[in-house]
Amino acid sequence: MINRVSLHTFCERLKSSDLFKDSFWALAGSALGKGLSLLAGIAVARFLGKEVYGEYGTIRITLFYIAIVSTFGFGYTATKFVADYISEKPEKLKSLVWTFLKITLVFSGLLALVQIIFAASIALFIDAPNLEFQLRFFSLLIILNGLQTTQIAILSGFKKFKETAKINIYTGFVVFIGSIIMTWFWGLTGALGALMLSFVVQVILNQIIIRHALTQYNSNEKVSRSEIYSMLGFSIPVALQESLYTIVHWIGLLLLIHFANYGEVGLSSAAALWQSVVIFVPAMLKNVMFSYLSSSDNHSSLINKLLLVNFLSSLLPVSIVILFSGFISSFYGVSFVGLPKVLNISAAAALFICLSEVYCYEFISRGKPWIVFIARLVRDMFILILTYIILQQINESQAYWFALISLIANGIFLILLHLRYRYVK
Repeated sequence: MINRVSLHTFCERLKSSDLFKDSFWALAGSALGKGLSLLAGIAVARFLGKEVYGEYGTIRITLFYIAIVSTFGFGYTATKFVADYISEKPEKLKSLVWTFLKITLVFSGLLALVQIIFAASIALFIDAPNLEFQLRFFSLLIILNGLQTTQIAILSGFKKFKETAKINIYTGFVVFIGSIIMTWFWGLTGALGALMLSFVVQVILNQIIIRHALTQYNSNEKVSRSEIYSMLGFSIPVALQESLYTIVHWIGLLLLIHFANYGEVGLSSAAALWQSVVIFVPAMLKNVMFSYLSSSDNHSSLINKLLLVNFLSSLLPVSIVILFSGFISSFYGVSFVGLPKVLNISAAAALFICLSEVYCYEFISRGKPWIVFIARLVRDMFILILTYIILQQINESQAYWFALISLIANGIFLILLHLRYRYVK
């Protein structure tokens, strides 16, 4: 009887918890959206084959890495500042939001222009001169991805997780249906077109929700220059982290192309897609976690809860991918030989990634982003140096070795962050 009462009380508390409600909506929308994107990725891989899928992955990753830099660190900064201004300076919210969006638009637009101008040189650099048109035409993805990243961060500051979940579902259907139809008719160009279409839909829907959220506040005052400088000062180390991530992973991609071939890039891209599925719960809760850490007074208790949530939510999918890696690989077709072992290593690395991200959110929310930058710098330099050394010595399974190096580096990264957290605490 006592257990039933305790369970009932626990369930009632859970239902009334804002953190639980926001987490539920973030997960519900992301689960369906990510699932549809995964099915779309498998369909694209089957239609294109390993080699062309490797080219698709290269273009997609190149554009997305550049787009990551174009947000100027606003993926975290916008959430923190919007959440702060709601309680402290609601009269300046509209000006703050538009400042974030304008800076993102200008910076991403400049990077997209650079991509257009140097598309031929980039195509030669990645040893794929036939991809010049795709790199130039789909540079618009840089702007779209930059805008949607900043928009989602703004919506997280407003705690509009239910609305964001619905948008994820809509765009999931767009990318799923669009990828099947457009890849079937137009191949590689069609696959990229479907991706761009999904981003257009998401940016439009995000902006509608942002406009509606702002109508609830009487915000006519402008943010001052000193406030903008403060915002940019917080963003710079975060932007450096994201730039480092972009540079390191793009160089890793180039090393695979140089020492192996686009087939190995295709294996790595497929494994990376499944790794994103494995960590989708922690990834989709990122904005929820960061939003609550930014406004929490009891960090120690919240950190322990978030570590437990990330571990448990990633352990089951990691186990499933490892147990059924052969079955999963069969969906990609006979050209994806060697994918199971790459999948296994990438899935195992996801556990370290999920746990380390909690510490990253904690340091950034406490105004210590430089700690995260230094730790990531150590990890990424380790990945690059070891990848260069090992890929020079081997003639096969380069994607497997690249995944293994990433697994080791992320384990070291987690240990460094944990030790630093204990010291700061």
